[in-house]
Amino acid sequence: MKCSQLTFSLLMLLFSSSCKEDVATKQSEHDPNTPIVLSSFYPAEGGAKDKILLDGKNFGSDPSKIKVYFNNARAAVVSSSGERIYAIVPRLPGDDPKISVVIGKDSLVYDKSFTYHIQAQVSTVTGTGDKNFLAGTLDQAHVYGKYLDMDAQGNLFMTWRDGGSFGIARVNEKENIVTPLYSAASSPNPYANGVTVDRETGIMTVSHESVAEVFFSFDPREAWTLRQRNAQFSAADYAKIVQADRYANFVTFCPYDGHLYTRFRDGNIAKINPITYAATIVHKGPYGSQYGQAINPAKPWELYITLHSNASPNTFAQGISVLDLRPEHIGEGFKRINAPGGSGFRDGPVKDAVFNYPKDIKFDKTGNMFIADYGNHCIRMLSADGIVSTVAGQPTKAGYKDGGPVESQFNQPWGVAVNDQGDIYIADWNNARIRKLVIE
Repeated sequence: MKCSQLTFSLLMLLFSSSCKEDVATKQSEHDPNTPIVLSSFYPAEGGAKDKILLDGKNFGSDPSKIKVYFNNARAAVVSSSGERIYAIVPRLPGDDPKISVVIGKDSLVYDKSFTYHIQAQVSTVTGTGDKNFLAGTLDQAHVYGKYLDMDAQGNLFMTWRDGGSFGIARVNEKENIVTPLYSAASSPNPYANGVTVDRETGIMTVSHESVAEVFFSFDPREAWTLRQRNAQFSAADYAKIVQADRYANFVTFCPYDGHLYTRFRDGNIAKINPITYAATIVHKGPYGSQYGQAINPAKPWELYITLHSNASPNTFAQGISVLDLRPEHIGEGFKRINAPGGSGFRDGPVKDAVFNYPKDIKFDKTGNMFIADYGNHCIRMLSADGIVSTVAGQPTKAGYKDGGPVESQFNQPWGVAVNDQGDIYIADWNNARIRKLVIE
């Protein structure tokens, strides 16, 4: 009898324990019929990669089903107890980001904003200040770079021009080397202008400034040997190009449709198939010399340009404009996104922001744009949520100094490139150096 009672007691204990575990499991699952509740988060401020605890109810315990955003930047969710989410603050979410939690069809935003602190550091990659190009190790090389772009393997490609020649070079930090891929003393060779890289294939393309149908490609499978390519325009399309304004300073690979896009000074936009080289004029935009061109990877149908002070109509001068490349929208034309005017400096919402001869522009993966603000001697960022801020350099003050965002200095920065990790490389033109900006 005693043995039987003991057995019964053990069974009841196991049953009770099992029930408690079932209840606990059920309590840790998100109930789609009950709204989620947000209460508080800690800490209230911090920077990229910091840990944050988000408190509330009905989160569920499966982190794969929970999405957390700081503005539009998605945070990594490490774990959840059902009432507390453990997450990692994302990089560059924008000013005073709001934190939102999305689970299934439910989406809520905490009442208070998170205070985000940008941490930035500028260092010199290569260059001595000597403007006559010289290949070699990073500490010995001379660079006078204008435009930059990168491949997925960390190769930085630079177009350069010194007093007597111009060309294209490869800069690699891991290999500690600057290597010329092409150099020439005079035209009709490829002039030192915009460069673009297809991150999937690694193929680099450079525009030819003075011949409308010519561009050049460099394939890593051929050790980046220069190959001349001739765009195949129809007679009708070629006739649209004003030969006196045929200068195409840029070419950009567009992952949205797999084509290359270039723009002539007369305002014509050409679309080029990188395999067949078939080319079509797809739009006629504003006239003007061009300083920068980029595709937003977060919205790969958006083509951005910066134009010189000679742009016509003048509303496009010294500004940043965007063209929607989707066939149903391309007819809407370029739209200026920042304040009219130029030769000034103002941070804030992009509609109010002012630049001074903005040159090269590039994006990171999440849609933040980085601008070489040539006339203001600094690097500006247009966040994915539309806010312009100065992330390095001292506005309107030229100089050369590495360090944090406040003490760092540039002298007429011209080119920018962004790697897959979000590090920014700058062709600090008048300092004849390549600089690196790491932002978190």
